[in-house]
Amino acid sequence: MSVTRIAITMSFVAGLAGAAQASVSGALGKRVGSVQAAAFGSIVAALLLVALALLSGRGAGIVDVVRQPAWLMISGFLGAGIVLTLAYAPSRIGTFATVALMIAGQLLLGTLIDGFGWLGTDRIPLTAPRVIGLLLLTAGAVLTLKR
Repeated sequence: MSVTRIAITMSFVAGLAGAAQASVSGALGKRVGSVQAAAFGSIVAALLLVALALLSGRGAGIVDVVRQPAWLMISGFLGAGIVLTLAYAPSRIGTFATVALMIAGQLLLGTLIDGFGWLGTDRIPLTAPRVIGLLLLTAGAVLTLKR
């Protein structure tokens, strides 16, 4: 399987996992508290990823992270915000609306990041079809709030 197909498959499966995670984390957050549920999910994820790095023989790469530019460390803060949102929002607005709004936000910022080449990425021009797609997806996300 090509690297591109692997990336496509991983992205789709991660989308499925994200929806399931939203539902499960939301239920756990409702029972034990959003911060506590988010912390638990983050600890389990960290342990699994460290184990994967060690088993793949790339554990030393974890230490290399601290030698990178400081602005790259915001990844952890952003991840914490995402996990906290998944533990808080689904029990209040539903899994569908939570996931749809998160995807809309990701697409909006992803469009800007690509369009301006922000955060160390290659610039990918903003075209009319991309803008139309973004607007339609955003409208769809807003509609998911209607019950």
